[in-house]
Amino acid sequence: MPARPGRNLFPVLLDTLGGYRLLRTIGVGSRAEVFLAHPVGGATDGPPVVIKVFGSAVSDESIITEIEALTRAQGDHVVRLLDVTSTAEGAPALILERHASGSLARLRSERAGVEAGEVVTLLAPLATALGRMHNAGVAHGALGPGAVLFDPAGTPTLACFGRATLTSAGLPVALLEAEQAVLDDVLAFGALAAELLEAVGAASLAHRARTEAAPGRWLTDFADALFDIAEPLPIDLRPRSDPPALPARVIAPQPVAVALPRSDESAPVPAWRDAVRRARGSLGRVRRPVWLVAGASMAALVVALVAVPKEGAEEAGEAPSAPPTAAVVEQGPVTGDEPVAAALVLLAAREQCIRDLDDACFDDIDQAGSAAREDDRALIDEILAGEGAGVVPELDPKAVVLEQRLGDSALVSLGPDSEPASVLLVKGEAGWRIRDYVAG
Repeated sequence: MPARPGRNLFPVLLDTLGGYRLLRTIGVGSRAEVFLAHPVGGATDGPPVVIKVFGSAVSDESIITEIEALTRAQGDHVVRLLDVTSTAEGAPALILERHASGSLARLRSERAGVEAGEVVTLLAPLATALGRMHNAGVAHGALGPGAVLFDPAGTPTLACFGRATLTSAGLPVALLEAEQAVLDDVLAFGALAAELLEAVGAASLAHRARTEAAPGRWLTDFADALFDIAEPLPIDLRPRSDPPALPARVIAPQPVAVALPRSDESAPVPAWRDAVRRARGSLGRVRRPVWLVAGASMAALVVALVAVPKEGAEEAGEAPSAPPTAAVVEQGPVTGDEPVAAALVLLAAREQCIRDLDDACFDDIDQAGSAAREDDRALIDEILAGEGAGVVPELDPKAVVLEQRLGDSALVSLGPDSEPASVLLVKGEAGWRIRDYVAG
């Protein structure tokens, strides 16, 4: 099956942190770098986790807010904060429950649609979880397809709390409605729900979601109303995309050693550690907590391999980057008869699209309606939602070779160390376009 683009599929051997071995980077942004991690000797046996290491640009107040929001929001259908720790260099880190079955954004890119019963299974628990969070004084702040993750059973879970805000717990509805962050949460949920409901023909309930969404009791009533449109069904996480026209090439992962960043050891102890002490009593006792009280200030993150997500920059209070420039596709190679030359131009243009977070510019790169177009659209959605970041492969032009050509279709290998390993190109009236990203 074609691999999803923009994701680092190679394990990376990193340092040990909080009783876990960091295996590879799965997301890079202006706020933090996110790692997949496995338990190591001495730690409680358990499944892999996600470790989020904050960057030096993130304020103590922002870290405290995220820890507090995750602590208050704990419950069904909200990602679990398992522990809070720090690197040996003093960078604060969150150890989070892993949901390895992808996001709603990815599911929508891989499937033409969902069943009405699946929509019930998806929306009802999210509405209930959102109402519980608001009552606990937490507004999510970035609710969208990229913030909804699935476990292997298809259970929906809210994640991505980097833009969360706090309010007073237990507010009456009249005061909840005055909290802009809470209102924004409900409107975002209503828009998402309406889109999914319209797709399954539940027009009346979709209209209510768009026009009546409000904090408080409405979320509970809406969750109940969902059961009137269909019986709940398990969410089918299997992608429904066409296989590539040409065979995929299998490549073996090669571990790469990467060191965690260093920091200024003379810096004062950061204030975020006070939030650790407050949160400690509320965290689930999943394993023996690791609380590193000594240490220096937050370390500088490894510089992102790809574009900085716009939402992440806003969260960290950074100045906005320069306006994006459209990726320019040179028509000579793209309209010519050499697929290798076209692939180099198209991939360079795609990299610029990712850096600019410009979904529209993929129209000149990807074949319309293709798996590549859906993948790139989902990638941008996930980056903007703060779920992760695309990893743009560093290509060696000398390693890019034609692997197979059948008429106006060509499979171009990107080299033994590249991920994806190959791209499938097709040639139409406008020239070559990327149809799919292929890996073993």
